[in-house]
Amino acid sequence: MSNQEYDTVVPEPESILQSLRAFGYSIETAIADLVDNSISAHANTILISFGIDKHNEFVRIEDNGIGMSESDLVKAMKIGSLSPLVTRDVNDLGRFGLGLKTASFSQCKRLSVRSKKEDKIFTRVWDLDIVSDKKEWCLLREAVSQKSEKNIASISQNSGTIVLWETLDRLIESGDFIFDKQELNRKIENLRVHLGLIFHRFIEEGKVLIFVGDNKVEAVNPFVISENQPTRELGLEVHSIDDSNISIQPYILPHESKLTAQEIAKLQISKGWNEHQGIYLYRSKRLISEGTWLDLPFRKKESQRLARIQIDLPNTLDKEWQIDVRKASAKVPDVLRNALKRICASTISEAIRVYTHRGAYLRRQGQRKEIVYLWKARQKQGKRYYEINKEHPIYQLIAEYLEDDAYIFNDYIKLIGESLPINFIVSDFSDPSMMMKDFFEGTKGDLKAIYQNTILALVGAGLTEKEAIEKANRIECFQQLIIN
Repeated sequence: MSNQEYDTVVPEPESILQSLRAFGYSIETAIADLVDNSISAHANTILISFGIDKHNEFVRIEDNGIGMSESDLVKAMKIGSLSPLVTRDVNDLGRFGLGLKTASFSQCKRLSVRSKKEDKIFTRVWDLDIVSDKKEWCLLREAVSQKSEKNIASISQNSGTIVLWETLDRLIESGDFIFDKQELNRKIENLRVHLGLIFHRFIEEGKVLIFVGDNKVEAVNPFVISENQPTRELGLEVHSIDDSNISIQPYILPHESKLTAQEIAKLQISKGWNEHQGIYLYRSKRLISEGTWLDLPFRKKESQRLARIQIDLPNTLDKEWQIDVRKASAKVPDVLRNALKRICASTISEAIRVYTHRGAYLRRQGQRKEIVYLWKARQKQGKRYYEINKEHPIYQLIAEYLEDDAYIFNDYIKLIGESLPINFIVSDFSDPSMMMKDFFEGTKGDLKAIYQNTILALVGAGLTEKEAIEKANRIECFQQLIIN
């Protein structure tokens, strides 16, 4: 086989470089990829700046990391500079040796990198227009123009690296200066939040400071919402694949009714708290995928929006989790699938309970008032079952109204409890193709009418209006009317 004849096929540079522009990066994921490189280079300060006027436009990312030698810089600018099969340092956030190039070309046509190490400064530039014109892999050794030289500037630290994007054909879209500047400002604000979320653990641990313009990026921890209402931790589980540990920590967020307006806004992050429910997958503490159920058979629902699950994995399991080039998506390994489904289902169940019940108590006028539930869970001879709560105010109203004929009503309620279709309910909730109706979904008007009728009936039974309202306000199913 080693003596077999073969052809050496060199890919066309323009075709390859243009193809690298279509990996699906947004500006947020693209810059996050460059921040990965800075953190891997042990930078503790990263400065991201933007320039846009009628004659010049650029994005500049500068760090104070260890820098690169000339050979290291040339290697870093090479397409596919490091195989994903190569064992990486435990703290290396890279993946395919493509991020610097693919992330940059997704937003611009000219990528300049300047690096300083041991007082020696080196520069290399990819310009897609020049590659297209020359039809060769032309990696330039200096800035393309005086304007580029001014934009990239010098490295003030003892060591570090500057990445410069110019010819921003993917980032600056319309050609209308005023409109493009407004859109760029919007994208910058989104970027600030995105970086705060993706790198929140590095920021919280004091390992890195990131600045977007003059503003420091604040950590956005998706599990810590309130100082006064702590997020509840469920049981931590640790699983192993090929001797590499994966930790899975489920959380239940505090209910919205217990939060301040500022905390509720914090809960929204960027897409709204419904969209941010689900799994948060971390690779070497860097957030890879957030607010998703990955490829598990669960869908996003309002009733389970308090569920968030943190998964930590090392960079040795990239292949098993199928981490993509952008480090923005993944797939659950088959050997872990059943265990993770079980953990997610349990977390969702608890999140729904907290969301539906608003906790065991509702704080009203400085007092705690116990909630009255329609159903009660019972245990008998080791078996779990459910029955209608006979102490429920509506149950008692009907029983008193029927007087001697109440036995018919009691028998009917007994039949309802004994014939509760638990098997069907569990089966339907487990079916990913089945959309379950939430409590009074689309019929809040009916719930309001029942609430008013209950108050009228309680008044008719001899309570004052104030007493009737207080009693109705303790009933579980009316809590969302009271809070909302």
